[in-house]
Amino acid sequence: MRHSRIITFLAFLALLTISSDIFGQAQIYTRKEKLKDLTAKTVKVVMTGDEVLDEALKQSVTNAWTISPYEFCSGDEFQKIKTDNKYYFLIVVKGQQRKEAEPGIDMLTFVKGGEGADKSINDMFEVVTFPFRSAEDPSGREFLMLPAFLTIMQEHAIGLTSSEVKAYSSLGATDSKKLRMKQIYFCEDDFAPQVDEKTIKSLDEDIFVEGDDIDPDDVFAEGKFNAVVSYVVAPTEPVTGSVCYKLLIGADDHNLYWYKKHRITSKQGAGFLDSDLKAIKLLRK
Repeated sequence: MRHSRIITFLAFLALLTISSDIFGQAQIYTRKEKLKDLTAKTVKVVMTGDEVLDEALKQSVTNAWTISPYEFCSGDEFQKIKTDNKYYFLIVVKGQQRKEAEPGIDMLTFVKGGEGADKSINDMFEVVTFPFRSAEDPSGREFLMLPAFLTIMQEHAIGLTSSEVKAYSSLGATDSKKLRMKQIYFCEDDFAPQVDEKTIKSLDEDIFVEGDDIDPDDVFAEGKFNAVVSYVVAPTEPVTGSVCYKLLIGADDHNLYWYKKHRITSKQGAGFLDSDLKAIKLLRK
């Protein structure tokens, strides 16, 4: 299916090119074309008004943002300049599903200013969006992981500029197969309530679960070699239809080794599911 979509897309590009040759003045603005100034334009990092979060954004961007110039701006400034295509923007936004009475999670989104921005952020040209934290009652782990989130977003953004096909690719884990050689550290709260205890106990000796002498956050903070750490983003009080994101991120290299999501139901709560753990076990054989 994916192969056929790529063929269709390339055929579409070919048709546009032919049309351009025929009509002379035709100008093609593909996604890759729109992203060609990604590393040259200034990124405005939009402050939220939350002092703790804003300080974390400032520190993390200063330490981790490398692909382009950046500046920090207020929400008011963003409203004034968001239609200007001279800028890209990094913003914390609310993510809300149809059945949710209010937004359940915060997302980090990297967008380009320009046409459509006067309507809503959803109408802006999106580069990449990353699940950040629960909107209502975040754990605080997001501050520890934030530099890694920014690294992952930047690597994905740069990858989009490499070809027309890749310009349309979605965020995902590119190194899942390397989990075979990694030590994996799970936070206890990152398992869905329905996960079978037998499944957890069946995991191999290089997969660790948070306990008295194991703290995944310490592993991540220390940048432990060859270790990956779990991170889950879901609403604090999810409803049927809410989305849960499940990630495994390298402590030493900040690579994204696992990226899955599922809709929450009565049988599938927030967190890594039995199916995720079984899939990880298969990768490690």
